[in-house]
Amino acid sequence: MARKINKTGLELVKRFEGFYAEAYLCPADVWTIGYGHTGDVERGQTVTEPEAEQLLLDDLAVAEAAVERYISVPLTENQFSALVSFSFNLGAGSLKTSTLRRKLNAGNYDAVPTELARWVKAKGKTLPGLVRRRAAEGLLFMQLDSVPIADVPVPDETSSMPQRIESLDGSVIIRSGYLADTITLESGSVDDLGDARYVRLSQNVPDGYVVALQKDLRSLGFEETCEADGAFGRKTAAGVRAFQETAGISRTGRVDGETKSALSAWLEQGYSKGSPPGREALVLETVPGDIKLINPQIPHFSQGDSRWAQRNLGRGSSIRREGCAICCVAMVLGFYGRNVNPGLLDDYLDANNGYSGNCVKWDTAGSYEAAGTGPELKYERIKAIPGKEKELEEILCKRIDRGLPTMVRVDYGTDPGLTYNHFVVCIGKTKDGFFVMNDPATRLGNGYQNTTDDNIIQKTTRKNGYTMVQLDYYDPK
Repeated sequence: MARKINKTGLELVKRFEGFYAEAYLCPADVWTIGYGHTGDVERGQTVTEPEAEQLLLDDLAVAEAAVERYISVPLTENQFSALVSFSFNLGAGSLKTSTLRRKLNAGNYDAVPTELARWVKAKGKTLPGLVRRRAAEGLLFMQLDSVPIADVPVPDETSSMPQRIESLDGSVIIRSGYLADTITLESGSVDDLGDARYVRLSQNVPDGYVVALQKDLRSLGFEETCEADGAFGRKTAAGVRAFQETAGISRTGRVDGETKSALSAWLEQGYSKGSPPGREALVLETVPGDIKLINPQIPHFSQGDSRWAQRNLGRGSSIRREGCAICCVAMVLGFYGRNVNPGLLDDYLDANNGYSGNCVKWDTAGSYEAAGTGPELKYERIKAIPGKEKELEEILCKRIDRGLPTMVRVDYGTDPGLTYNHFVVCIGKTKDGFFVMNDPATRLGNGYQNTTDDNIIQKTTRKNGYTMVQLDYYDPK
């Protein structure tokens, strides 16, 4: 079972993040709510404290997985929880590349508080609140018993801004909202900085988007990109194309959904131009050779994402309630280079008679942006034959070996009148014959980022387990 942050660590994180019932725009131009939750937050959104704590627990899962993945020595509950707080504040990529990790994995536990204390800057300045947070994490790490939260100094206002730490070389770790936005960045795009300097360009985008993109590309080693000036010109396009080529995705020079998904994965996992993930298959560090995932990565979309969760689906439902199929189709189309998310796909289906009741018309969905990037696609499906269910597994294994994504219909076993209940996307397999999935039912359903049993089709405990009953897929014609 995956380890979880303990109560003391959770209270530490909550205290330093601070609770905000209403969405606010942080200094890095990212909408934030609750205890530092970002990514699917909109202007005017509100949240209760219990809802915020659940969001925090969901968000912490990535940090928890990162500590388990990157730290190879035994950890007490307090040590584990202190590093989860640290990783949540900085991001998994920083933990992966840190001197702290190297020293700790060599058995130097005593070096951890000193290494923690190095990460205290935001916007070039040392913040007292971050100094306090690192000190509290260091204290928790070194204690055998729980640290009384009442003894932790109250952070100042500037420290209650989640994930806004700078790396030791001064580069800001938090990503601008361009990665979560549906806007495509391309040649001619300018933000607030670029707009003041390049008046001939007119494709204005939100503040900081192009600057953040340029900084991200350069931090990944793509020096073809110009210094961050807020204008998407020839050099920025060259950097984008170089990244796309290295990442093994469509080389369009445009920062669309596929490219954003790849950028997010590289930044989160600590990849770089000099150290990219494998092209044929992504092998997870924790168990080399045990898990094989399709690469380039298949994007993950959650039905509950506030950008599209409340959209009407077909005639009478919503994406949150019954949108597993449209989310899975969007994942697969994104893999093939289409600039898509469930909201954009829903618009397209509405405009092109793409629903039959609440059900997606597969051929219509597959024609989304067919004249744009990526190959022309054809839809096929294979149903399980009673007594020959293993044939589905054999077909799925062959498709993974070929690097092809597959949508899987699964049955919960609770509704005798239904042949299936849900859709997921198979993204890989383990050496033991289990299948890794992207599950749209939850924001934790990204199998690339969350490798627990709940993202294994045959092992998940969601809805009392999943049974595969049919494969649906789009393949290049």
